[in-house]
Amino acid sequence: MNISESLKIAVKCIKSNLMRSLLTMLGIIIGISSVIMIIGAGTGVRDYIVGLIEDMGSNAVLISVDATSATDNDFITLDDVQNIKTKVNGVERCSPMLMGFGRATINKNATEATAMLVGVNSDVQFALTNTCEYGRFFTDEEYDANAPVAVIGTNSAEMAFGYQDVTNEYITVSSSGKSMQVRVCGVANIDALTNSLGGSSNMASMFTNGSDKLVIALFMPCTTLTQITGADAQLSSVFVIAHEGADYDAVGNAAVNYLKSAHGNYSNSMYTAQNMATYVNIVDIIMSVLTAFIACVGAISLIVGGIGVMNIMLVSVTERTREIGIRKSLGAKTKVITLQFLTESIILCLIGGIIGLTIGIAGAFAACSIIDIQPNITWWLIVVSLLFSSGVGLFFGIYPARKAAQMSPIDALRSE
Repeated sequence: MNISESLKIAVKCIKSNLMRSLLTMLGIIIGISSVIMIIGAGTGVRDYIVGLIEDMGSNAVLISVDATSATDNDFITLDDVQNIKTKVNGVERCSPMLMGFGRATINKNATEATAMLVGVNSDVQFALTNTCEYGRFFTDEEYDANAPVAVIGTNSAEMAFGYQDVTNEYITVSSSGKSMQVRVCGVANIDALTNSLGGSSNMASMFTNGSDKLVIALFMPCTTLTQITGADAQLSSVFVIAHEGADYDAVGNAAVNYLKSAHGNYSNSMYTAQNMATYVNIVDIIMSVLTAFIACVGAISLIVGGIGVMNIMLVSVTERTREIGIRKSLGAKTKVITLQFLTESIILCLIGGIIGLTIGIAGAFAACSIIDIQPNITWWLIVVSLLFSSGVGLFFGIYPARKAAQMSPIDALRSE
């Protein structure tokens, strides 16, 4: 008997006991689907988070103030930003990060939107790995002149205008009773970064009052933003861009020490430095631990499923004792009988693996669609899952197959 005949017989036997076969596959299906769904969705989340961090540049250090306990004297000023850039060793550039919210009117089509405003200087573009897709970033001269210019997010431009290249279009931004007509000088991929800095889902909802008004992201000169909001530039965070090859942790600590000295607050918790490269490593470690944990849970489920397959195959051997006796009396060799039952076991687990793989992929896409990210389902994950399923069938099918093959044809034919 060749392999093709063994496959045909195996499929026929599975079909003849379809419900029992499906129930037997259940452990395999649950194990494979859970592993695929969690690893696919988890890797997608990891890639999204790492993408956000890498958009800021691996040599960027975020200096933050503990706003919950800070007094007016503790907040970072624009003078501090300039001094960090010129006086702290290892610092190449430094940009303020002033968050604000306002209402925006698209002049071209009168569309109303909530604007997430980030006040920065021109140095921030060097912390971003993505340069402007259209137009340019504002210059130092425009920053010093409080120029009414802004860089809009790529997705924001698409939603507000219906297309992406909106350079030289105008948006009227209003906040705290003041308004300013702002010219779009550039379009860049800053939407996700702005959301992560400002917490769009919660903060922006305060300004939309629960309506379906769209939210757009704007980077503008910090000096211009203070004119729109009417507030002082009390900064709770700044971006420090270190020289390439510098010790980023040392640069961050030096900037923190400067702020402590300048503001006379030597509390260890008031000013903190967070290295973007360190964040990537932390996310990788967390995802590695999570993946290993889920893989262990899935492996336990597969082992339970494999034990179920072994039990059903033993039942199948008992039910087909006379068939085994007849085949052996007609000259079937031990290896033929072994191959037949091993084939059935492997096919049973492989079908379960394919069903679990399909459910897992669908589940990963469904879960990721809720938070609007893309799952990461790689070919190696698919191949390893199917190979593991087949391996479970092979391992747990060996004992039933050997038991069937070692039967005496006389004893088998005597069985009722």
